[in-house]
Amino acid sequence: HKLGLVVHGDFILGLPGETRDTIKNTIAFAKELDVETIQVSVAHAYPGTELYDYAQRNNVLASEALVDMQGHQLPHLDYPWLGREEMMAAVNRFYDSYYFRPHVIWRIVRKAVWNAHERKRLYHEAVEFLRLRTERWKYARKASSRTRAVAGPITDSRSRPESGN
Repeated sequence: HKLGLVVHGDFILGLPGETRDTIKNTIAFAKELDVETIQVSVAHAYPGTELYDYAQRNNVLASEALVDMQGHQLPHLDYPWLGREEMMAAVNRFYDSYYFRPHVIWRIVRKAVWNAHERKRLYHEAVEFLRLRTERWKYARKASSRTRAVAGPITDSRSRPESGN
């Protein structure tokens, strides 16, 4: 920040071994870094990778689809202890808890007030952020209702597959 450089952080949720606690720790780490912008993604197991082999071996590859018809990323790894809908909800929680902090909001507002180009860019980013946020919540709710209807409630008593490490 001191040199005027924009520092961006990328974070991936849903890699093998991910739990609710590791997600909380990753969010806390991101807040500690306090970078200018973040991107939060769900892990994707591409064919031919170790992650894909792990997912097939442990029967956690729920779908081959990586994106929906609109190009939104879809979680396709579904762990018994951390389902796809929970991962998408965690992406939203990550963004919300990162960007909706008073000093971050102030940093954004301050930029928008003093720079017309930045104001326009931030406006378009905010609109897109809220649109994608809504889409992720819709996906999480729809997937959650499907999971409950088919399998019943998810409990923490299910065992975890081998870690692959």
